[in-house]
Amino acid sequence: MEEIKKFDKVAFLEGYLLKHKELGKRQREYKKILSSKLKTRKETIIEASFETAIDQLGEEKNDLRAQIWVASGTTHKKQNNRWLELIRCHVECQENLSQDINSLKTSISNMEKEISRMSKQIYNLNRLTIPDQQHQAYVMRARKRMTILENSLEVGVRQECGFTAANADLREQLIRILNHRTFFNDSYTKMVQKLNSEKKYLIDLIEYALNTFDGCIEVYEKIDLLAKREAKERDMRRVEMQGIMRKVAADGDNTAFLNCKSKPRELADLQPKEYKRRDEFRRVHNKKINLYNSVLQKILQYTDSNNMDEVIDKFQQQESLYYSFFNYANEMSYHITMLNNSVNRLFEDIVNLKKDNTNTLQDQLDQISSLENKVRTKQESNMELHKARENNDARLENLLQGVETVCDMCSIDASPLTKLLGDHAHVNLVNVNRFLKLLETRVQELTASVYVMERQEEGRFDYVVKQIEKICELPTDLNDIVLTQQCPECAEGEAFNMDEGGDGVLVHTVTEAKKKLYEKVTQPEMQYRLHSISQCRLPRSRLLAAKRNM
Repeated sequence: MEEIKKFDKVAFLEGYLLKHKELGKRQREYKKILSSKLKTRKETIIEASFETAIDQLGEEKNDLRAQIWVASGTTHKKQNNRWLELIRCHVECQENLSQDINSLKTSISNMEKEISRMSKQIYNLNRLTIPDQQHQAYVMRARKRMTILENSLEVGVRQECGFTAANADLREQLIRILNHRTFFNDSYTKMVQKLNSEKKYLIDLIEYALNTFDGCIEVYEKIDLLAKREAKERDMRRVEMQGIMRKVAADGDNTAFLNCKSKPRELADLQPKEYKRRDEFRRVHNKKINLYNSVLQKILQYTDSNNMDEVIDKFQQQESLYYSFFNYANEMSYHITMLNNSVNRLFEDIVNLKKDNTNTLQDQLDQISSLENKVRTKQESNMELHKARENNDARLENLLQGVETVCDMCSIDASPLTKLLGDHAHVNLVNVNRFLKLLETRVQELTASVYVMERQEEGRFDYVVKQIEKICELPTDLNDIVLTQQCPECAEGEAFNMDEGGDGVLVHTVTEAKKKLYEKVTQPEMQYRLHSISQCRLPRSRLLAAKRNM
């Protein structure tokens, strides 16, 4: 571990990259200075400082290359592999320990929750425990309450008997009301059937509205597709034009640069001092080049490579390997943190669920007890209702027997009922309606015969059967008669109404189309659509009606 701490490869590579960038920057500045005109004393001093910095950076570059050559040796590789194996072993041990710790934490938390639950149950038992004297007082209060309830029950039974007697009278009234209701239902059914036969117009209107709505949606989708397609083509043309403009600008810059740099440069003869400086510069750089070549040869020999491309590839492989290990360690720490957070959240959810389960269990137990009490009360009330049902059945049987007695007294003809299925010799709940219809017919026959017989005797004014004729109703006004068909002018206006400003032509969104359809269907003019042309409110309808009446 001490050797690895002495040689920090990450810091070493970052420093190498920074120094390499700085060296390139200095070299570019130096080239600009060489290509410029004659310099002043200040520029010469700056150039000398740049050369000094370049020399220093070159020396640092040599040191870095030597360190790279040492770092990529087989001994360091073996050490790295050994330490990597040790790191993997430690990671596996850490994972096993974390699993054991999590299991122990889970068991400890479960024990703590069980202890808290037991303490809560002990507290509830201590709270519910009451002394004997208090229990005796509670029993006495319950007995008093029970006597009061027994008295109220007796009063309720008496009231129920009174209600049953009143119910018998009300039942007789209901029977009479049901007879009237039967006649009303027959008339109402005929009117509803007549009204349903004229619903075709409304159905056609709804189908027309739905077709118009579907057409609006199709037109909107087509316009939306065209707009998206035009926007996409516009973006493609814009990108293509930007590329052409960049190419034209680059061609212009290249042309200007070539026009400036392709001219022959006429140089004056240099001074002897400049020749000496250049010879010295050439000698120093040849020395550096020889040194660089020797270092490169040593690097190639050490790495068992034939060219520098292989050395660079090996260096990049080592760099990517270390970066991958670093990223792997960060990713594992992140996953461990996420797992710890998820475990904590799960524990909190488990605690909340247990609390909710205990609360719901207590509520369910209370509800079960209340439901059991309700079941007992319902059973008692059902027994009472069962007794009332038996009494009502006996009363109903007496009534049916009375109906049969009345039929026998009126001598009705029950021969039409013998052709039907079932036993129709006696009156029961199945055939009571048929017997009542026959009885009604017989009563009407007897009433008519009595009416005729009383009117045949002259001079008698005390009639048993009074006047039976009906007063003729007044004739219906022609203006109140509503035809069950649609006015042709209103139908034409519904097909295309010019006053709405071309609503069927403009393209609306889906929300606006739904709103328009809702307004059309729910508008108050819906009640005026079924009328004659003389009752129409449109101007053209009034003109046509006036022409007809002329």
